Amino acid sequence: MGIANLPAGLFGAVPMCHGTGGLAAHYRFGARTGGAPIMIGIFFVILALVLGELGLTILTLIPNSVLGVLLVFAGLELCPLVRSLQTNEEFFVALLIAGIALAVPNMAWAFGIGIVVDLFIRKTKTKI
Repeated sequence: MGIANLPAGLFGAVPMCHGTGGLAAHYRFGARTGGAPIMIGIFFVILALVLGELGLTILTLIPNSVLGVLLVFAGLELCPLVRSLQTNEEFFVALLIAGIALAVPNMAWAFGIGIVVDLFIRKTKTKI
């Protein structure tokens, strides 16, 4: 994905990232190797080259509700990661990031503030 961003930027594309949710979705629906992103990438390239704008029109026929269900299952795949949190401070930072992410449209703010708060808690050895 990162390598694809380099030439795509020259054509005015917006940088993109598969992210944890995308990887969790692949895993949840059966992918266990790096072949899944490669196969879907090949599929989309062929779709774009063969069908052009018609391919995009076909993809827009997928109902948002279907995409929502896929997103729910990807999220459920990530939920067990909460078990790795061990201290109240870790839970606090996780809840802080989640709360900020729900309040503002930019996830970067949530992660940035979460990192700063986590560093502050560790540096000052604050107990929550």
